[in-house]
Amino acid sequence: MTGARRRWLFAAAAVLALVVVLFAWRSIQAERGFDAATSVATSTPLAEQGVQGGTRVSPSNTLGAPVPVPATDNGAHGSPIDPWWRCVPPVAGDLLPIDRFASGHVRIARTGEHLLVTITDLRVASYDSELPDVRVLLSEGTVVGERRGYWTRHGEDDDLGTIPSDVGSITFDLEAPRGVPDPVRSLVVLDPDSGDVLGGAALIPTE
Repeated sequence: MTGARRRWLFAAAAVLALVVVLFAWRSIQAERGFDAATSVATSTPLAEQGVQGGTRVSPSNTLGAPVPVPATDNGAHGSPIDPWWRCVPPVAGDLLPIDRFASGHVRIARTGEHLLVTITDLRVASYDSELPDVRVLLSEGTVVGERRGYWTRHGEDDDLGTIPSDVGSITFDLEAPRGVPDPVRSLVVLDPDSGDVLGGAALIPTE
């Protein structure tokens, strides 16, 4: 066998070996890629993986214990979407003179389905007439002032009725009140004849 023929056979054998090695390498890489893309089967139920019926359940920490859900604080007075008389009282305030004169203390509290409006130490006076009676309003308006007040009347009022001016102390018991403004910001007392505002109290939550 000539030297040229021998060199040609060696070259062909080397090329064939290289082709075999490349083919084997590509086959191994293809199998590895297929294995990586295939989902790994698990015996853990979906509910334990955090999925239940397609919906994620409560999250857990790294130890598997459920993460605490913040407690819903409805408050002692119920839902914040309840009407004012359910969710705000007790409120209180002192009567200040406005157009004429009034003094005393006002407190509004809730007991079950009852709203109790209490006025204590009531004193009223007018400059030009006797005042046998006074009207009492719950108002959405505001009373501002220190020694003498000013009533900004706006929104709704609820007329609690007329009471003797010398009653001293009285409690209005309103059962499941529906006509009470939302919110009630003040209580005012008026001259039932002239409509003069004798005095008013700004009502502030006490708890």
